[in-house]
Amino acid sequence: MNQGELVGGLLVIFVLAVIAIATIVVFGDLSIRPRPRRLPVWQYTHRVIGKDQPYATSTGSFPASEQRLWELWRESHTPGSIVAIPVEPEPVAPKPAADDTDNGNRTQPEDADTAGAAASGDNAPTEAAEKIPEVRQVRVSRVSRELRSVYPLALVGFNVYFEEYEKTEFPVGLIVRGSDGVAMMTLTDDDIVAFDERGRRLWSSRWERLIFSNAHDLLLYNGHTQIRIDDEDQRDLVEALVVKYGRFEQMHFLPGPERRAPDADA
Repeated sequence: MNQGELVGGLLVIFVLAVIAIATIVVFGDLSIRPRPRRLPVWQYTHRVIGKDQPYATSTGSFPASEQRLWELWRESHTPGSIVAIPVEPEPVAPKPAADDTDNGNRTQPEDADTAGAAASGDNAPTEAAEKIPEVRQVRVSRVSRELRSVYPLALVGFNVYFEEYEKTEFPVGLIVRGSDGVAMMTLTDDDIVAFDERGRRLWSSRWERLIFSNAHDLLLYNGHTQIRIDDEDQRDLVEALVVKYGRFEQMHFLPGPERRAPDADA
């Protein structure tokens, strides 16, 4: 083997080694590079607070101990992000009923061609195309969790609220019954306060400190003391606002009496 062939062989080996090293580096980088996180597609149920404040809640319920899904919900609904919600159709006024007396007094016979066309169904109205529901875009302000089931497995649901309605509910005063003589509550931009029948202040919490658990009754904790709201008739709005502005922690672990279903006429 002459010197030229030796140099050529060494050059080929060197090139192959460089290619092998480059391949290892490229595929190694791809294997350790973090992949983009795919967020799940959520199913929503649209509800309202009070009479006209829309918000969206997860259709499904999830184990309270499942933190990963809660983190994914928060990533999917970061404050400031845009979501679409359905627009409630305006009620349509009913049309006045046709005057039967006019039809009864008609003596003019119908045209034969018209009658025949009606009989054959040529003039029957065609079915309108399915109307696409109207939606509008709103900006997310906050998310929350709420307890939906206690036993045998604690299940929670996730909620998302919208910026244009943030703190629009306040101030509000509500008559409720609860532990320790609670007879009324006031809710403002800053806090929630419980009073007895004489108007004496019994308990309070700033929203950022409020911890709640909602099941057959509503437990409220301010970091020092806890009260219970068990008024089924008046607690719905208090609970909706507590769920929106408070922080959920499970404090119900045993089944309690089921909440009474709302009356059909209510």
